[in-house]
Amino acid sequence: MKISANFRKWISSLGLASLLLVAGGAAANSIRMFTLSADEWARPRSGDVIPELASVRAAVSYWGRGADAILLIRHPGEDSGELWAAELRDWLISLGVPSDYIRLIPGTQEADEITLVVGNRDELEQ
Repeated sequence: MKISANFRKWISSLGLASLLLVAGGAAANSIRMFTLSADEWARPRSGDVIPELASVRAAVSYWGRGADAILLIRHPGEDSGELWAAELRDWLISLGVPSDYIRLIPGTQEADEITLVVGNRDELEQ
């Protein structure tokens, strides 16, 4: 499988930033939300496109800063929302977020958007 130079560069910089932040003892101390619209998601998806989506990039970057951060995917509850969230979860896993750190939350969004919620496990699992 061929990986683009931009994707490798993005992953390398994300990994370095995460390593520096974890080594420095930084932790997520508040919850952040990032919205992904259906229009953005309607673009053809690939390993080059997904990391360029501003909300995905910001959410993964913020997740990488937390010592025990998790990522919630709040999505529309109907079948199409569940499929959208599951595909997004698969992309996040391919970007390096372990599946144990991702939760799908159905039925909490408008039909045309997904919200990525990132925060400390204790804050979000209450």
